[in-house]
Amino acid sequence: MKLSKLFLFGLLGGLFFNSCSSDDDNVDPQPEPEVGVYSEGLFVLNEGAQAAGTVTYISDDMETVENEIYQANNNDDLGMFLQSMFFHEDNAYIISNGSNLITAVDRNTFEVVGKVDSGLKVPYYAAVVGETAYVTNLAEVIDTPNDDYIALVDLKTLEVTGTIEIDGPASKIIAEDDFVYVQNSSYGVGNTITVINSATKDVVKTIQVNDGLTDMEIENDYLYVLGTGSIETIDLTTGQKVSEVVLTDDLQGASNLEVEDGTVYFTLDNAVYAMEVGATTSPSAPIIEYTSESQWGKMYGFEVEDGRIYIGDAGDFASNGFIEVYTTAGEFVKKINVGVGPNGFYFND
Repeated sequence: MKLSKLFLFGLLGGLFFNSCSSDDDNVDPQPEPEVGVYSEGLFVLNEGAQAAGTVTYISDDMETVENEIYQANNNDDLGMFLQSMFFHEDNAYIISNGSNLITAVDRNTFEVVGKVDSGLKVPYYAAVVGETAYVTNLAEVIDTPNDDYIALVDLKTLEVTGTIEIDGPASKIIAEDDFVYVQNSSYGVGNTITVINSATKDVVKTIQVNDGLTDMEIENDYLYVLGTGSIETIDLTTGQKVSEVVLTDDLQGASNLEVEDGTVYFTLDNAVYAMEVGATTSPSAPIIEYTSESQWGKMYGFEVEDGRIYIGDAGDFASNGFIEVYTTAGEFVKKINVGVGPNGFYFND
C-alpha cells in the first residue's frame, strides 16, 4: 500500500482591511479545520505474510484509496499477521496475532495512541463491553484447545487486567446485552458457544450447536450459527433453537456468515448465497460468483453493510490481493487493489 502520507491542516484565513476611512473591518470567515482524514469510509485489514500487515482506507464513495495508512502516519509497523480490528470511542484497535500485539490508533488520523504488548498469546478477535475488551487468545499451542482463554483489556490503561479460561477453542467473539458469546471452534472443528456474563466475568452457559461450527452472527436478539452443513437460529431470550436450515449437498462446507436487513448471506468457494431470515430451505443458486485464481484465498474477507457486499481475495498470499464490491442484488460496483491477504472490512462511520 504505497500512496503518500495525508496530513491534517490547520486553520486557514486572513484579515483583510478596506482602503476607506471607515473603522469597520471586513473579516473573511475562517474555514473549519479538517476533521478526520480517515472518517466516513472503511478500513480493509491486510493480514500480511513475510512482512508486517497493513491497512487500506477507502472512502464511502470509493473515489479515495490509500494503502499502508499506518506506516504513512507512524514510524513503526503493525506487526505480523493482522487478524482483526475493533472500535471504541475515538480509537481503533488492530490485533496482530503473529506479534501478540494490539495497537491502538486514533480512528480518524491513524496515529498511534498506545499498545497492548503483554498478557496476549496469539490474540484473535475482540468484543467490547463498557471500557473492557474481551480478547480471544489461541494461546501458545494453536491445536491444543484447552489452553485458549479470554484476556480482559482495560481500554483506558491498555493493560490486561485478568483472564477467563475457556474449555475449548476461542475464536470469534460477540458482545450483546451484557453477555459475551465465544465461538468454540477452530477451522470448522467444534460445536459449542460459551456465554459469559460481563458483570461477573463468569461463564454462565454453554450452547450446543451442530458439528462443524464455522461462523456465528447476532441480529435482533437471535443467534445465527453456521455449521458445515446447516444454519441454526437460536432465540437468545429463551436459549432455544427456533429453526434450522439443512444445506444441500452442493453447499456443504459453507463459510462467512452475515445477517443484514432480514437476509442471511454465506459463501462457498468463489460464490455468495443469500436467503431470507426464516427460510426453511437453502438457496439453489448464488447471487454472486467472482473470478479468482487463488487456491486458498477465495472469500478471505467478507462483509455485508449498507446495501453492499464486500469480498476480499488473498491471491497467492505473497503479493497484493484485491477486493470487489457488489450491491446486495448482485450487481458489480468496483474492484480495488489492496495489500497482502485482505481478511476484513471495518466501517468508520
